[in-house]
Amino acid sequence: MREVGHPADDERAEETLVHYVVRSSTPEEASEVGGRVYYPHQLSVGHSSADFQMRLKAVEMAGVTIGLVEYGTPVRIATGELASAYQVNFPLFGRLRFSSGKTVVLGTPATASIHGPLKDTGIQGWSEPAQMLALKIPTALMYQELESLLGRTAAGPLDFQGSFDLTSHRGKEWRSAVELLIGSLRNPDSLLSTPLMAEAAVQYTVRGLLLAAPNNYSEELANNGEAVGSAAVRCAVDFMESHAHLPITIESVAADAFVSPRALQLGFRKYFDATPMEFLRGVRMRRVRTELLAANTSTRVSEVAARWGFPHAGRFAIQYAKTFGESPSQTLKKSGAFSRQ
Repeated sequence: MREVGHPADDERAEETLVHYVVRSSTPEEASEVGGRVYYPHQLSVGHSSADFQMRLKAVEMAGVTIGLVEYGTPVRIATGELASAYQVNFPLFGRLRFSSGKTVVLGTPATASIHGPLKDTGIQGWSEPAQMLALKIPTALMYQELESLLGRTAAGPLDFQGSFDLTSHRGKEWRSAVELLIGSLRNPDSLLSTPLMAEAAVQYTVRGLLLAAPNNYSEELANNGEAVGSAAVRCAVDFMESHAHLPITIESVAADAFVSPRALQLGFRKYFDATPMEFLRGVRMRRVRTELLAANTSTRVSEVAARWGFPHAGRFAIQYAKTFGESPSQTLKKSGAFSRQ
């Protein structure tokens, strides 16, 4: 067996990409390595183990593991519940049989299999040449991206249909994202060796899977591409009005309205022709004006502006004048304290 790029645990913490390159001629070694890179499993060989060959090339990046796996003899792989991850498999060439619970998928370059964390899984094949792409996505990461898309906490388990058509429009787009990850296997100097690039590519791949592969949240995720109704927008406005003095984000506003950030953006564009953050700036600008009109003689415009989230005095003055048709200092002079002088 030859294994390259598998540093010790304390060294792996420093790595952006952790590479594995493995060739094994014994089922025992192949099963042990596969268990460390992916999941513990039982490996049964269809022919004499004397002819056994396994090749694995994989990389860990930003939480996910993507690899290319080949066997030189027919094998059957039995894995229990994945527990801590979702698994997406499909052959780049050849045909393989995938099972998850009672669901069986014939994997081809046009059809992927998606295994959830709570069912026994299996793989059977390699009576003819095949190369399997194997993508492991931790459950925590999958739910993190799901809830970010939903704009709320997931109400229940995430269940995929089981098979994923890679010839559909979205299937082709998602496969292109996977091809980018595969590039990091073939090129040690890949741009994905940069943490920010790796995280962006992984996020695109995981979110793309959630949006493209049929699952029990698909309808809601699709609806998040539509503008929310006036009630949700009104709820968001009320939240902004009562929390304008705090460093709120669009995510926190959307969560309070029980909608996704994207749907909220579309709703504000529909009803106010503005983004939620543009609307929030308007709320804060009006709070500044209210304070200036009630100011005393020691009030400084810059201090009031900074308190409401406008730290750049010059930029604030320009925005204020465009909004109210007068400068902040002119508003200040209208205050009761100055008018009594």
